Amino acid sequence: MFDLRQALAARERPIRRWLPIALRTAAVLLVPWILTLALSVRRFGARNLANSWVWLDVLEVLALLLLASLVHRRHPATSSLASATAVLLAMDAYFDLWSSHRGSDYLAAQVMAYTAELPGAALLAVLSWYSSRWATRTPDTSVGA
Repeated sequence: MFDLRQALAARERPIRRWLPIALRTAAVLLVPWILTLALSVRRFGARNLANSWVWLDVLEVLALLLLASLVHRRHPATSSLASATAVLLAMDAYFDLWSSHRGSDYLAAQVMAYTAELPGAALLAVLSWYSSRWATRTPDTSVGA
């Protein structure tokens, strides 16, 4: 007889194995960008929007690392954190495009937005929807019966 639970669990195993690796990799790849951005803040002065971008990217790294851990454990908070991280990525893309100047800065913002931030936000939105059932799972009562 076909067991739906076993079929869903089999489909979920690769997601729970590979997605945390992808999320951790994305977080690690952001670190050199954060360092580059932090070093360029000096040329603009200490109090400007560049500081905000550094801290926004640091928040993204922390959220991605925490999300990797939650996905691995099928934690009920995965859906909420995935949607919040998707918003962070989309907001980062929007403000990068909005605040960059013409030329190479704008081109770099477009490349980052269209190849990394917006696809990442879409993936996290799907993860949020997919993992929402982890928050509503009911305990298995058939064990003691």
